[in-house]
Amino acid sequence: MKRIFVIALLVLGMASCKKFLEEQSQTDVIPKTTRDFGEILYTNGYPTSTTLLEPYLALMDDDVQCYNGPALDGLQDYITTNAGAFQWQRDFIDRCQEAGSMDKDAFNSWRTYYKMILGTNVALQYLDKSEGNATEKMMYKGEAYVLRAFYHFMLVNLYAKPYNDSTTTPDKLDGVPLMLSPDLSEALPARSSVKEVYKQIVSDLDSAASLLGQVKSDQKLFRISHVAVHLLASRVYLYMEQWNKVIENADYVLSYHPQLMDLNGWGDPDPVAKPVLGAGNIETIWYYGNMNEEFPKGTGQAYEISGSLAACFDAGDLRSQVYFSMTPDWLKQWVTPDYTIQKTYGAASSFTNMGSAWRSSEAYLNRAEAYIQLYKTRGDAGAAAEALKSLNTLRAKRIDRNSFTNWEIKPADTLLQMCRTERRRELFRECAHRWFDLRRYGMPPIKHIFTPDMNTTVIYKLDARDPQYVIPIPNEVLQKNTQLPQNQQIAGLRQPQ
Repeated sequence: MKRIFVIALLVLGMASCKKFLEEQSQTDVIPKTTRDFGEILYTNGYPTSTTLLEPYLALMDDDVQCYNGPALDGLQDYITTNAGAFQWQRDFIDRCQEAGSMDKDAFNSWRTYYKMILGTNVALQYLDKSEGNATEKMMYKGEAYVLRAFYHFMLVNLYAKPYNDSTTTPDKLDGVPLMLSPDLSEALPARSSVKEVYKQIVSDLDSAASLLGQVKSDQKLFRISHVAVHLLASRVYLYMEQWNKVIENADYVLSYHPQLMDLNGWGDPDPVAKPVLGAGNIETIWYYGNMNEEFPKGTGQAYEISGSLAACFDAGDLRSQVYFSMTPDWLKQWVTPDYTIQKTYGAASSFTNMGSAWRSSEAYLNRAEAYIQLYKTRGDAGAAAEALKSLNTLRAKRIDRNSFTNWEIKPADTLLQMCRTERRRELFRECAHRWFDLRRYGMPPIKHIFTPDMNTTVIYKLDARDPQYVIPIPNEVLQKNTQLPQNQQIAGLRQPQ
């Protein structure tokens, strides 16, 4: 069996498929049964409760702000440790690691995702010849295809320019290496184009939809289901601007999982009993990972919800009570930020709740945006009506029923902005949605308020189409694979305005 050349890319140190399988087996023999490989997939191909994927993104979009106050007296490391990410410095990975931000792997999303891709590839290579029934094989292979698609999707949106970059076409953009087998040659993997990566993502999702569509088992929420396949597909096609495909897949999701939690009657938010993210929410389609994904060091103490995010919630929007809360004046001596996020706290409430979730609310938003784009390009009033149907269905569960009114048809550009703002309200601090959305919106300029001490406030600016909209490849990856070109970077230190 060919040597797995993952050292160059993943720094894993596994010498062969056989060794990999032996190390992961629960016995002294190489796994042979379908369930053995299903377990390998779950333990090596899924994010675990300790996996951190891209926690630094919680500090990089326009939904976060830096705060300072008496409660941080003598605790300035909450501000300084991850300041490099908040300031969009070209070397923020090294800066944050050297400052002791968190586990070293937390800033190497490249290694984390490719390591899990290896787990999916092992399952895909050996499941067909494993000892087990056909239904289980289809289920595990379907899960593996979805996960591999998801990981490549995240990688290409972290380390490459967006698919819909207005200055070029995806076939001319450097993407990321495609890793489709555990049996790699000695050749160091090269970057495929963004178009090639998305083509493979779509192919994997098609395979998964076919396999899991035949099974449709009542799987646990911590494993991928046939509904999850189509939710991810609706997201992928949204980024590709294939609007009819977005609608087709979102419709599939909502035909099986239309549930939305109703914030009316929620009362005093109880994250333990009613987590927004986790198995306790009826919207959840898949949950995974670690609640610390949204809480790199300093978040909650010095970095929290931005004033611009809080300002986009209208009066009567119950999310401004349930998803986050405003800090009262009497509490400011102990709590520095003006706002405190609550939607992720449910993920920490028990061992059965993780940190990230795919929810049915996203399907409504994906569907609405796709219909608005059809309305914009075709002038189709029927498409506008369908978009409003999705948006109003979601809003009715989020707005105080005493003040709720249906949105009505508007010019296409106005309706699109309304949809995007609604998406920001609903999906902030989840699954890197906001950062990726800003990229596909054209990479607009955004500003960060930075308060290094109680007497100083400065502004850092991410320019329109700034190079730091693309995450730099970690240096340790480049050292192992010298054929990988680094992404474009700004020159020198980013200075405040």
